[in-house]
Amino acid sequence: MHPNLFLNFLLASSANALRTASRTRTVHEKRADHPELSYSRRLEGHFAVPLKIGLKQQNIDSIADHLFSISDPYSPSFGQHWMPEQITQMFTPAEETIDTVTAWLSSAGFSGRLRLSNNKAWIHVDNTTVEEVESLLKTEYHVYAHDSGEEHAACNSYSVPEHISHHIEIITPTVQPNIKLGSTSPSAKSPRLGKRVAPVLPTNCDQSFTPACARSLYNMTYIPSATDKNSFGIVSVISNTFLQSDLDSFFANFSPSLVGKSPLFVSIDGGVVDPGNEADVGEDDWIFQYAMTLAEPQPVTMMQVGDVVTGNFISFNEWLDAVDGSYCTSDGGDDFAFDPQFPDPTIVGGFQGHSCGTVKPPFVISNSRADFEYRLSPFYENRQCNEFAKLGLMGVTVLFSAGNAGAAGTTRGYCLDDNGSVNLNATHFNPGWPATCPWITAVGGTQVKANLSGTHAGEVAEEVWNEEVQPGGFLSSGGGFSNRFPMPQYQKATVDSYLAKLRKTNAQQLKHFNAAGRAYPDISANANNFVTVEEGAFSLESGTSGATPTVASIITLVNDARLAAGKSPVGFINPAIYSPHFAGAFNDIVSGTSQGCKGWQGDRAGGFEAVPGWDPASGVGTPNLGMLIEKWLALP
Repeated sequence: MHPNLFLNFLLASSANALRTASRTRTVHEKRADHPELSYSRRLEGHFAVPLKIGLKQQNIDSIADHLFSISDPYSPSFGQHWMPEQITQMFTPAEETIDTVTAWLSSAGFSGRLRLSNNKAWIHVDNTTVEEVESLLKTEYHVYAHDSGEEHAACNSYSVPEHISHHIEIITPTVQPNIKLGSTSPSAKSPRLGKRVAPVLPTNCDQSFTPACARSLYNMTYIPSATDKNSFGIVSVISNTFLQSDLDSFFANFSPSLVGKSPLFVSIDGGVVDPGNEADVGEDDWIFQYAMTLAEPQPVTMMQVGDVVTGNFISFNEWLDAVDGSYCTSDGGDDFAFDPQFPDPTIVGGFQGHSCGTVKPPFVISNSRADFEYRLSPFYENRQCNEFAKLGLMGVTVLFSAGNAGAAGTTRGYCLDDNGSVNLNATHFNPGWPATCPWITAVGGTQVKANLSGTHAGEVAEEVWNEEVQPGGFLSSGGGFSNRFPMPQYQKATVDSYLAKLRKTNAQQLKHFNAAGRAYPDISANANNFVTVEEGAFSLESGTSGATPTVASIITLVNDARLAAGKSPVGFINPAIYSPHFAGAFNDIVSGTSQGCKGWQGDRAGGFEAVPGWDPASGVGTPNLGMLIEKWLALP
């Protein structure tokens, strides 16, 4: 064959292969059923869509190995945390990925409208319409009505050419049913269960839990000495805040030296302390009462997220943006299907900035909010989970509440059916989020057993938190197994031991959760009957919202001891707390049961039971600060 003819043949073959690959498509994501949304109509083609393509990050599959190498107490690299520049360099998408996806978008007619984020993690497509995106992704957008009256848009699924599918992590907005078409006014507050006014302050820890109860239970006798080197932050969202008068009333009773002192304040995306006309300042009032008291004299930072004017729902991504500038809208990370837009030019008087990389991450970050795994797309959760891992690489301990709904999805006992939908008669456990991310520490809840003297402490004093607060409604320690994330290496031996026992004692229960999934909680603390001051009155509050900052305070004190000894903060703690090296550093919770699904007979049937060792009702147990300091000081 003539050389020119052979060259033409090769070019034609390559072009045909490319056309064939472009015609061969694969479904990239499918929409999960959301019981609070009902179908309304087809979305009109002229609507604008802020299209974004999240590119596959390079070396992301190795992130677990890197994190484990600096977190495993037996590793020679323990405590050798990374700098932010190392993380960016390691995980930036490959040039081949950028070129392949750019070529696909250009061939589809979007050339000239493409923007690559600074960290090369996202491609933004400007000025796109529903009609254009439907053609690109071979899909249809529909409008769904929310129970609140708001309208959301989403597609049921979308597809991409097979040859680029492995270059893409996520495309938004697509299957996520959070594109709001209606009002952006603040949503109504959810009812708060379990609040009871106490006429007097009882002394029994089972009835009225105070900072003194926490110090006794968790051996908290250590006095911080390196507070200038240490840092402890609590993420807060609108409209949660605190009243200084409430703090001072609480401090006057339990920590007089703190009277007149406030949390350090960091504003993220317009966050403010002043509650304005809000009659209820929210749970942060009592969260800071306990965090500041238990960590005293360590200053505690309030990382307040949100714009009071827009009243947008705030996702976990907003504070991630603030502590990592490469995770912002302009630099990757935000998804307007789930996350509010900052700045939002359509909102008059709203916050017209975006807090990107404005906050140095504290060594410990406590998050008392929780969601459910089924409500968000797998791609979104995976990308967010990887960001938590990156914080761990930088030496940050990230703690999240395990939730207050037991193994179910609501405090009414709703679970998942075989199709992954939530309903009353379902019997598959409904795991929480971000509790199921393997790279955070999930905190469950305990309660002090009734009729015990305050002098008792440790394993004899606590049981799994589980209380009925109204007919048909309960509060209970969250826990279970992920449906999306596999069991991580650091907990495999411990959890496998639990599952082996369960197969002998209650094999039927194994049918109702993914035994191969990431298990949680990792650790627990009291979640019941916190004595608090709210709007001038003493009251009792319950929730893993209180357990999480309690554990965060304890890890902050561990960090203080290590920093005072010239060592690094502990960072990601899970590999350590599951290791044999830390055996004996926790109060093993061996009694009580978390709530299960109402699909079983009986109000409390089906939940997880506390047993010796780790279990999905209480994790490894509750912390013994003195022992933890001893164990962590023994490490490099």
